[in-house]
Amino acid sequence: MDLIFDKVSYLPNEDVTGEAPGAGKLTVSRLGIPLLTILCESNFNLGTLPEGGYSVHWDNGMESLYSAFEVLSDPWKRLRYGFVAEFSDTVFVEDYRSWAKKLHLTAIQFYDWAWKHEILTTEKTHYDDPLGNEISTTKIKELIAAYKEIGAIPCGYVAVYAVDLEGWTRWQDSGLYDSQGTPYQLGDDFLRIVDPADPKWLEHLISQLHKANEFGFPAFHLDQYGYPRVAMKFDGSHVDLSEQFPKMLNEIISSAPEGKYIFNNVNDFPTWTTTKTNQDATYIEVWDPHSTYGTLANLVTKARELNSTQPIILSAYLRPFGEISSEEDLCNAIASFELTCASISSGGASHLILGGDGRVLYHSYYVTNYLASGLALSVFQNYYDFIVAAGDLLYDPSRADVSRIDAFGVNTEVRFSSDAPFSPEATPGNLWIRIFRGQTGLTIHVINLLDQKDSIWNEFKAPILSQTTLAISIDAAAFSNQASIGSSANGSVFKLKPMEELGNRLQITVDICDAWTIVNIPLKTKTQ
Repeated sequence: MDLIFDKVSYLPNEDVTGEAPGAGKLTVSRLGIPLLTILCESNFNLGTLPEGGYSVHWDNGMESLYSAFEVLSDPWKRLRYGFVAEFSDTVFVEDYRSWAKKLHLTAIQFYDWAWKHEILTTEKTHYDDPLGNEISTTKIKELIAAYKEIGAIPCGYVAVYAVDLEGWTRWQDSGLYDSQGTPYQLGDDFLRIVDPADPKWLEHLISQLHKANEFGFPAFHLDQYGYPRVAMKFDGSHVDLSEQFPKMLNEIISSAPEGKYIFNNVNDFPTWTTTKTNQDATYIEVWDPHSTYGTLANLVTKARELNSTQPIILSAYLRPFGEISSEEDLCNAIASFELTCASISSGGASHLILGGDGRVLYHSYYVTNYLASGLALSVFQNYYDFIVAAGDLLYDPSRADVSRIDAFGVNTEVRFSSDAPFSPEATPGNLWIRIFRGQTGLTIHVINLLDQKDSIWNEFKAPILSQTTLAISIDAAAFSNQASIGSSANGSVFKLKPMEELGNRLQITVDICDAWTIVNIPLKTKTQ
């Protein structure tokens, strides 16, 4: 039984439509403030609404369901990135479309869909990809059409500098070599690596992107392998890949402006140069030594400092989902997802981890994934509902991290007290508190690490069971005396709670029962 919307995101001039389990009452709210109530049958139409993230509650007197939706003139600004890695004739497209709608995924990476790394499209209707997986071009086009229909943007995967051994005979003059003259490669003679900005190669790559766009892809995921960082060319010259990738991106964007482009900065290389291009997102595939929750948050912060206008995506694959052998393992893997997703999303970034028909990534080869069910699917859906409903806070373009500016140490603008330990650092055994200030007011994120013995994200974690309260006191001068409070376990539900006025300060006590709690205290309006 689901409350599900017809699209993953709505434009301001579009009617918000969806399907409920049956007749009932629908209430639409925004950060706990009720805005609209209608009686509905199974299919409903909420009309047009202003831009923002919303929660919706369906109730028929006996049963109750929650979901979320957003209205945005540019859904790309709040990217929720998913994936699909199965393209055989056996794929049931409706399952994939349905899961994307439940997670409100706004862009979908089509992983390893192409005929070859060097030559993306073919006239063949069926072929095996370079690793032997069956591909149906009919099924790819069905998936592209299905995602477009619900407002999700299909992104074709493209390896920007890889050719197979047969192709190497055509491209060795453009290849990259180590100091001994040995070609750089991926795997044991599987793929060879060419200079991504070599003029001859770049002309070919752009022609392939044009053909893939004609095939149906409006956007592309441009992949690299993270190495080499510097290399020799066939003629003995040297190239720095941190310079070559931006050259490649600038040429692609100017020569094929019809597409959107997401480039993979493997382990943050070379984010400092690619963010200066007009790429359409800052994407980082995370590996050691970025191993803690704190380093995930720092990657997001750094990416935003480098370019504040590009949406940010972190692909942090969760190894625990590849090691599940018991119900306890499943619960611990889910806890790993909860804390990792909270660490990334609280900073206003998207976590690439879910997709397909309920799949979870635990390996960089996306075809190797975990098919979730039951409890895991419910938790995932709650988290993504929470992210959509809190979107106005998470993606506030004016927000600044003031965790160590307004609170802790000598700072008194925001004060905390609790029976549990708390910290502005992602410290195990603590409540991790992050504070952001912007046009949406003061937003406090509390990530519950009380049950954890360490802060390593890519490991099984203890289930989040510890509960406590957190008292928050703020300087009252600029803020409303009413807070909106939501938590990840409750999905899109936000509730309003009045703050107590104590002299020149406002105070509130918040229950901390889940992995991730958000408290928003808006700015005063002119009438307050």
